[in-house]
Amino acid sequence: MARRAPKAPFRTTIVGGGPAALAPLVAASRDGRLDEILAGGVAVIEAGPILGAGRLGRYAIWSDSTAETFLTAVTDHADPRLGQLVDHPLCRELRGYGKGSIPLEKAGALMVLIGEVLHKAILDAGGLVLVDHEARSAHRDADGLWHTKTCSRTMGTTFEVVSDTLLLATGGAQDPARLLEEPVAGRPLLPAFAGKILQSDDVLRQGGTERLARFLLGRAEPRIAIVGGSTSAVATAVLLLRTLPEETKRPGSIQILHRRPLRIFYPSSEAALADGYTEFEPRDICPVSGFVFRFAGFRTESRDLIMNVKRIGGRPGDPRVVPMLIDGADPAPAHRLLEEADVIVAALGYRPRLLPLFDSSGAPIRLTGNTSPRPAVDGACRVLDAKGRPVVGVFGIGLAAGFRPAGALGGEPSFVGQANGLWLWQTAVGSMLLDNLLTAAREDVAPPSPFALDLHVLEQAAGIGAAPDLRPAAAAR
Repeated sequence: MARRAPKAPFRTTIVGGGPAALAPLVAASRDGRLDEILAGGVAVIEAGPILGAGRLGRYAIWSDSTAETFLTAVTDHADPRLGQLVDHPLCRELRGYGKGSIPLEKAGALMVLIGEVLHKAILDAGGLVLVDHEARSAHRDADGLWHTKTCSRTMGTTFEVVSDTLLLATGGAQDPARLLEEPVAGRPLLPAFAGKILQSDDVLRQGGTERLARFLLGRAEPRIAIVGGSTSAVATAVLLLRTLPEETKRPGSIQILHRRPLRIFYPSSEAALADGYTEFEPRDICPVSGFVFRFAGFRTESRDLIMNVKRIGGRPGDPRVVPMLIDGADPAPAHRLLEEADVIVAALGYRPRLLPLFDSSGAPIRLTGNTSPRPAVDGACRVLDAKGRPVVGVFGIGLAAGFRPAGALGGEPSFVGQANGLWLWQTAVGSMLLDNLLTAAREDVAPPSPFALDLHVLEQAAGIGAAPDLRPAAAAR
């Protein structure tokens, strides 16, 4: 039998305890407003044993953000609690990477440190932290309060956490159904290529390349096909080049089948043109920062690999990796490549794992993120129902939520994807969410007005505008 958690109702229940879930609290610490949000009562429900890392540290790849960018989570904070971490040995180690990327394992460790500080701050303010607890569903009562049903993963006991608002930071997953539904060069990958398909998320995790290598045993000239043109697709290629050097040493060992052009990030159009990179138009330049492909462009090692492959800036090329743009005109070459591949890595993107929601009558609230490929949230991070209407008092953030920056948040006008940057969540988006959570108690909120926050100044301070550290694609990271 469910029982209410103590000191309910809370102002906000955060479902999830990973990097995205804590991002608004990091933003509050930066702005000197952490006590303000915690004073209203914050409850956090996390399925894992600790707050902070989520699944970040489980991946075997390196970041597409610089060490300097990650360290902004603990530098220049108005609140001293997170600021004290700047002298922690891990932070001193990360400073040594400078403008280079870092292993996601270390990024996860940094988030664990942040999680420890915020865990204590929440409890000290009279809030609630339920680790090793799974949120099962939430329903809205006649008074507008949200009741989130949770279950202890160790004891089996259930709680009902009551709050004015919900923040869903439940992450995303690569839905196996997409392999059956989404056409690649005119037809789905399943069932046509059953028995030789892996999802990129499985390959990128610790131990994932060992699993892929089993598909290549005994092959004299193994071939790997990666389907997708996202960061995870190119990060998969970078990881395979590093961890399977023998299997990927031949020309054409890795084929990347992509439906959109492979874009390169540049800090300015002048820097791009100086490298001879001309594959952009005015709509590809962020009007706030001047960055070329600010959100759509590859960064750090993924950037370096694509620049090598395309011989940009006088680079020598990398014949081991061959990109193929699937334009729909003639699917036969793509079909032939997929048939000849020994293993296919599907990098078709992520879909949100949204908490089941119910209205005051007990009827399920159908959500856009569960029923269509459209974004699960709007420009104010409000979760949308199946008709595209905001669900009152429910917000979302994180991987696969589908948030698209606009206005003062910047971004190139041509961008059609979703922004999943931890830095963005911990700064402008986190500040926006903080405002909404503080004012939304049982009332809906209007979409955000343009921010007074100068995002470009913040980016420059974080070192994001500097050209990434360029190293050979196969270099040890």
